Amino acid sequence: MEAKQAAPDRLSSLPAELQDEILIRLDLRDAVRTSALSRTWRDLWKSLSVISLSFPFGTHPSVVDSVLLRYIGPRVSLFRICVDDACADRIDDWLIALSRYRVESIDMCGTLRSLGNFNLYSSIFSLGDLVSLLLKNCRIPPLPVGFPGFPALQKLVLAYVIFPSNGFKQLEAIIRRSPLLHTLHMFDVFIPGEYPDSVIEAPNLRVLSIYSPYDYRWRFGELSCLEYANIHVFHCPQHEHDFGVFLARFAHVQKFGLFSPAVDVKMPYTLPFTFYNLKKLQLCVDFNEIHSILSMFTMLRSCHNLQNLKIEVRSNSGRCGGNIGSLE
Repeated sequence: MEAKQAAPDRLSSLPAELQDEILIRLDLRDAVRTSALSRTWRDLWKSLSVISLSFPFGTHPSVVDSVLLRYIGPRVSLFRICVDDACADRIDDWLIALSRYRVESIDMCGTLRSLGNFNLYSSIFSLGDLVSLLLKNCRIPPLPVGFPGFPALQKLVLAYVIFPSNGFKQLEAIIRRSPLLHTLHMFDVFIPGEYPDSVIEAPNLRVLSIYSPYDYRWRFGELSCLEYANIHVFHCPQHEHDFGVFLARFAHVQKFGLFSPAVDVKMPYTLPFTFYNLKKLQLCVDFNEIHSILSMFTMLRSCHNLQNLKIEVRSNSGRCGGNIGSLE
């Protein structure tokens, strides 16, 4: 009697390209679990062509260590982690480990209630393949000597971050050395020290959001590609107190959110230009201040093609929401 032949293992006979396509569509935990399917699939996830690493809040550092130690593929599409007290001291080790790969997106959000912002390390600046970088609740390290920039970076989000003393030039350099940058969100970015007249220049920028309660001298270079701007700055940009000069940089936007300027700003009765592309406008107005009300009317006189208008009342705290990207 002939021995019964074993049924063919269809999973193991799949082409390597198809196996890779299946695994890269799974989240990390499910991809690792496929190791139990067969001998062929054992640890197949380690050599994937691309892997997405997203670690939820409370992930033990040893889990991150294990994954970064075992993965031998070429590309990490995303590294996302909520940084708590347990893993704050491991950030530099992980960034150095990530430098072995082509890392496309970094998303780090600090949750350190007891220690405040976690410390980032200069190794972040060695990830030259980054396309997207989101940093929240952290301290930005000084730029290393000879920092080449982020040649592939398209999106930068900085929220509740602290730069080194006199770090305006550093912020300017990061933006200027990211030639493909098209989206920039800055929410409550703190830069101690002196505030030189640094210029934010990003010729390909299409989306810009700034929420800043500090007395900084925000200045902008050419923004010829800008389509959307949300500017919530509490204090006067130092352009000889002429807010019209500041607004001229945004004359061609299609969507515009604006926090009404401080009382010492010179706002003309009419602007020497029109917002010719502007279709959607959101204003934050203090109706207890005549200057704020008059500034609102100055803006409206220059919006000839407006289709959508939203006016928010400024609260006693001086806030009008300040949500990043709220007009999009």
